[in-house]
Amino acid sequence: MSKLTSIECSAQWVDHLIHESVAERPAEAARQRLFVIPRLMASACALTGAPIWLMLHGAPTVAEGVIFALTQIPLVSVAILARTGKLRLAQYVSALGWFALALATYALIEGCEAVSVALLVIALSEAAINSLIAMTVAIGVAAVWLIATSAGAGAFSIDAAIIVTPLLIYAAFAAICAIRAERTGAVGDPKSARDLRLLMDAIGDIVLHFDRSGAVVNVLGDTHKTYGLDRRDLIGRGFFQRVHIADRPAFLKLVSDVSDKDAPMTGLLRVQIGLTPSASGKYVEPVFNYFEARMCLARQIEDDSSDGPTNASSQPVVCILRDVTAGKRAEEAIALARAESERAAASKSRFLANVSHELRTPLNAIIGFSEMLATEGLAPIEPAKQREYAQIVANSGNHLLEVVNTILDMSKIESGAMQIFPEPFDVPSLIDQCCDMVQLKADQGGVDLLRDYGRDLVELVGDKRACKQILLNLLSNAVKFTPPGGRVWVRVAPEGNLLAVTVADTGIGIAAGDLVRLGDPFFQASSSHDRAYEGTGLGLSVVRGLVGLHGGTISIESALKKGASVTVRLPLDCREQAQGVCAAAKIETFPRHGAAIGLDVGHEKKTVKKIA
Repeated sequence: MSKLTSIECSAQWVDHLIHESVAERPAEAARQRLFVIPRLMASACALTGAPIWLMLHGAPTVAEGVIFALTQIPLVSVAILARTGKLRLAQYVSALGWFALALATYALIEGCEAVSVALLVIALSEAAINSLIAMTVAIGVAAVWLIATSAGAGAFSIDAAIIVTPLLIYAAFAAICAIRAERTGAVGDPKSARDLRLLMDAIGDIVLHFDRSGAVVNVLGDTHKTYGLDRRDLIGRGFFQRVHIADRPAFLKLVSDVSDKDAPMTGLLRVQIGLTPSASGKYVEPVFNYFEARMCLARQIEDDSSDGPTNASSQPVVCILRDVTAGKRAEEAIALARAESERAAASKSRFLANVSHELRTPLNAIIGFSEMLATEGLAPIEPAKQREYAQIVANSGNHLLEVVNTILDMSKIESGAMQIFPEPFDVPSLIDQCCDMVQLKADQGGVDLLRDYGRDLVELVGDKRACKQILLNLLSNAVKFTPPGGRVWVRVAPEGNLLAVTVADTGIGIAAGDLVRLGDPFFQASSSHDRAYEGTGLGLSVVRGLVGLHGGTISIESALKKGASVTVRLPLDCREQAQGVCAAAKIETFPRHGAAIGLDVGHEKKTVKKIA
């Protein structure tokens, strides 16, 4: 029991000489431990042998004192290792110490050539074991020279044999320790690599090593395979090519700043992880994920071969890529929802302002003229005047009903409660009816209403009432926003399986900034005209919803003071679309750069029906 206790105490004492920097690296700690043990034993043997030498030979000479001091260089190398943790530096010192001891023995003490050769063998073996190539060559040359010299001398005494034997034993023991250290490293390194791989898989991040130029020099773990990426896709400039072109300057700056400032940096990068077919299927589009890139200099375990501080610019940059796509998408969704909420609040304010005006005006007329007719002193005596007041009340009531119906239709469309009932009907007859309904308003505004369509158009299978509302809204808007002397043109033409209905005008037009907002409920382009032109801002929204129910599309081309052109394309048969879930039609907008569209159809009358 006492023997085991002493061994354990010795092992603990040796562990105190192991540098703290390798405490968490078992393989490196074993290498240092196996370096320390034989050198401590050699120094201990020299110290314990000193009294025996004094007893046999008396007081030492100066040369013998120098040689004894050189025998403690292995102990000095142990102290250097314990102080700095640099194993390669300690190996240099130890090998040089044996070399110096061999030369001193040969130069200062006669008849010890054999001892010098043994010391050189130890120095040579240490240098070879530790891959000190330059020192191995130098010691080998010196060894050859000294061996030749000693062979000529032919001196080999009993004292030399006594000294050479433990030296050879030390050389063998040091070699065994070195071999064992390498085996320990060979076992420990795969284990460390396996632990590292398990750690990489557990955290789920891609870990890369970059050089100063941003090229990948190493990929740790297999996390990149979860994104369908191979090692060859990332090594070298492969990763840089996968970074979104807009993020590449930021990526290179990030790598440079980490190397220059020697401080951790964080950035957001879009990295291509694959390809996906486009909506048309004619080509593929890159798929980018958002990654948070955290970079820092690789605090490498100071390589034991380094004798001084490592240059920061030469150290690799470690980058941990964490996929934050889900979080980024959530942030974008929240931002979009916030923007939609703000637009809804603004639309609500506009709605209240517009609707209050649209409701208050006819209500004031109804109440005012009704009171005049009901009050004996205010009621006009002439029957014609009475009929005029009653007509004003009726017109105001009809306008009020129209506003309410529009709001209800918009509400039904947004809630999905609006339904269409497709049936075949004649398109030219329906357009004639709509044009006749807005003709009076066009005549009052001094606007020419022109028609360009043939009588031989195929029947359209759709909801006739909804199509009538679409045309009335488009024609009413065109007439309302066209100044006196302007023209409005309605044209119908088949386009394959679609029917294109175009309503164009030479009116005030729409600003490019307002085009993207067209179709939003309660939105009215050109706010400066809000009160000059009455309306709730729901007309185009209702058109958009009704066209969507038919499975059609809308395109608008306009610019300020250059008129506007609205084209509605409806399927010739809308029955299949009516059975599914329908969304509001998509509106494509095009800013107009030229003059207002030419609306002259070659006729002199204001209202013309062009029949093909």
